[in-house]
Amino acid sequence: MSSELLAADSEGINRAVQLVREGGVIAFPTDTVFGLGAAADQPSAVSRLRRVKRRTQPFILMSASLAEMEPFVTWTAAAQEWASRFWPGRLTLIIPAKDPGRSLGGGDTIGVRIPDHPVALELLRQSGPLATTSANRHGRTPVLDAASALSELPGLAGALADRQQLSGTLAPSSILDLTRDQPILIREGALSVGELGLPAAEQEPRSRRD
Repeated sequence: MSSELLAADSEGINRAVQLVREGGVIAFPTDTVFGLGAAADQPSAVSRLRRVKRRTQPFILMSASLAEMEPFVTWTAAAQEWASRFWPGRLTLIIPAKDPGRSLGGGDTIGVRIPDHPVALELLRQSGPLATTSANRHGRTPVLDAASALSELPGLAGALADRQQLSGTLAPSSILDLTRDQPILIREGALSVGELGLPAAEQEPRSRRD
């Protein structure tokens, strides 16, 4: 499968959706860092994403709506409340997985997010839920544009260009674990403890997902 540089217009998004449905891994812009995505309901595509990323950590499920996440997650009242407050946006929620086999590597839990970016949202509306991660080899700095993604990440089927290059200061999403007695911020990224309204004690700085 050859790599394609795609414009962030209707034609480019349509082509990206086709590549996803064919099991390919694509790069695309988000409201945080540039991302990689593959069809979340295709195990072979998720495995391909893992090979491109060269990582074993869990992936994040991105979708355009809560309803489309239903096959993957078990919604709690707390999770729905956090989602209503911060989505679409730069917060990833870790919640119970409905089926560990579809948890994208998280076992009994799964990280989920609805991004606040027009290109990402239109892609997700058409493609359905994607298994996602940042556009970089594991442990390296995320790339800032589609062309760099194609050159640095062999195995991509395509990359959607953003309407403008991302800033080098963009942070990844913050990750909030809702599977414990109290919410725990396990990665302070684009949203701080204060912005989330969490006491400082409810922070556990570590990165499970990128």
